[in-house]
Amino acid sequence: MKLLVMVVIALPLLLGLPFTKAATPDLPAAIYTDPPYDPAHPASGQGIQFESHGALINAQLYQPAGAGAHPTVILLHGLPGNEQNLDLAQAIRRAGWTVITFHYRGSWGSGGKYRLVNGVGDAEALLALLDQPEKAAAWGVDPSRTVLIGHSYGGYVAARVASDAPKLLGVALLAPWDVSFNERTWAQLPLARRQSVGVAAFFDVDGRLSGANARSIFDEVMKEGTRLDLTGCAPGLIGRQLLIVTATRDDEGDKATGLLAALHEAHAQHLTAELMDTDHGFNDHRIALESVVLRWLVGLAPASKL
Repeated sequence: MKLLVMVVIALPLLLGLPFTKAATPDLPAAIYTDPPYDPAHPASGQGIQFESHGALINAQLYQPAGAGAHPTVILLHGLPGNEQNLDLAQAIRRAGWTVITFHYRGSWGSGGKYRLVNGVGDAEALLALLDQPEKAAAWGVDPSRTVLIGHSYGGYVAARVASDAPKLLGVALLAPWDVSFNERTWAQLPLARRQSVGVAAFFDVDGRLSGANARSIFDEVMKEGTRLDLTGCAPGLIGRQLLIVTATRDDEGDKATGLLAALHEAHAQHLTAELMDTDHGFNDHRIALESVVLRWLVGLAPASKL
């Protein structure tokens, strides 16, 4: 009996919540409850690979319990991918969704050379593969109920891909990086200052990417930044089911300011925008982030197990 009482008392503390009688009911159950075991079709995870533009891409497949196809999230990490939001992937899987994460060309062991301009092609290659009935069935994917969720650089990739992918059920952008913002901002600095500030911004890149480092990423931002314009994705997103989550303590280039303004001006009817008092990685708002994403997802696919 004492052990049971200790568990009941400790659960809210483990979740970072104050202890009250109603500490958890306002949260989606998938955040704190494991699904029942299905002996015939248990939840599973496996490393998978797919090809993108001649390179072999490393990915991870999270399958929920239950037979048949499930609504599916493709979860896109940022640059270089130190933060992969795998807690979010697990919560989404517990809610009854198949989740696929992958590493872009040249990152974390995937083949090819890393370039900022390549991420869109990698995500499009995966979507095309999921349109093949045999592959979708093998991975438990429902191609008619597929959502892109991207964080930081992955947010830009998700926005750009969704602009040209009408079959997607929805798209969520978490602190999406507008590369063009950095290009415009740094271009105003004296050359020496521009290079030192730009290279320092990618301090966590070296040693993690094939064919790229902090200096080459900075050079690509300055060369391709105008092309990698997040606000330019607005026309293709106006009619989409769209979630944008930003953070108060983030860099200005990750707040989707231009994109949100363009969407509001166009009266985007299916936009859900959330601003959290946290940083770029949502480091002290992980449960809040999961809650927002899960509640948005259940509105897209009500049959999911939230």
